[in-house]
Amino acid sequence: MKTSTKWMIGIAAALVLFFLLIFYSSEIYVWAMGKITTLVIWAVIFLAGFLIGRFGGRRRSEKVGEGGHEKTAFGRRR
Repeated sequence: MKTSTKWMIGIAAALVLFFLLIFYSSEIYVWAMGKITTLVIWAVIFLAGFLIGRFGGRRRSEKVGEGGHEKTAFGRRR
């Protein structure tokens, strides 16, 4: 296959893609906005979980029981 033939096929494919992009631009926009919205929702959920875990957890002073021993999950001292 000659180089000029490859260029003609490439230009034809680029033109077809360009016209399809123009023709389906509204559908592509709706699809992209749905994906971006989903991504933002997942990011907010992740950030909320991170912040709850980072700042809403037990404090170090609450973990230490009487006598300076660390409490276990069942309230017994080690």
